Amino acid sequence: MRNIDPDEIKKMVKDKYSEVAANPCGVFNFPVGKAFALKVGYPKEILDKLPDSLTESFTGANNPQPFVELKEGEVVLDLGCGAGLDLYFYAKAVGDKGRAYGLDISVDMVNKARENMVKAGIENVEIHSGESDKMPFNDNFFDVVASNGIYNLSPDKEAVKREVYRVLKPGGRTVFSEIVLNEPLSEEERKSHSDWFRCIGGALVEKDFLALMEKAGFKNIEVISKCRNARTGHRSAICANVRAYKPKF
Repeated sequence: MRNIDPDEIKKMVKDKYSEVAANPCGVFNFPVGKAFALKVGYPKEILDKLPDSLTESFTGANNPQPFVELKEGEVVLDLGCGAGLDLYFYAKAVGDKGRAYGLDISVDMVNKARENMVKAGIENVEIHSGESDKMPFNDNFFDVVASNGIYNLSPDKEAVKREVYRVLKPGGRTVFSEIVLNEPLSEEERKSHSDWFRCIGGALVEKDFLALMEKAGFKNIEVISKCRNARTGHRSAICANVRAYKPKF
């Protein structure tokens, strides 16, 4: 994968997750759907009331909801929003005085997320198609940027972190779940298309991942917790739940 053009990697990611949007019951080498969402802690009493289309294409790394701690009236971006499951919870949390934005590289996921917000009666949302390393948003726009397994699908993680930093307001925070490594992967694993889509092939060792955040300008970087789940099948992989801030000045 290291020798493939970054634009080609983006196209493969876009195509793969468009397939998840269109055919969520297909065979994938990573967990998809409501059963996985329940296993990582999304509340059953709420998921059972949501349209099936809102949960069937869920492909996150974990459940970031307990860590985002949104306040009413905040403006939040769900980076890599997929079919909109996290976006639904964010929109509910910020309320009518706030606004939730979604961004996804797959047009099929974006269209599905828009339909899902209508089905769920969510109006304080705006969903865009675009790339995480070239976001279509102004500087200093969001109070919060949240994500759920998006960094490892990008060929240029440093660029994504710079973009997250750029679109955050001074004093704003980013909160996310992401797969990191306890030790480096072998070169063979790095080259595997299959492992890339599992968020393993593109993963970084934890200290290197956090160092890139610091390089982008983030402060008070905190690994809130770590866990293993169906997304961390590889022996070296672990899911880290992370919070960091853009300085006020």
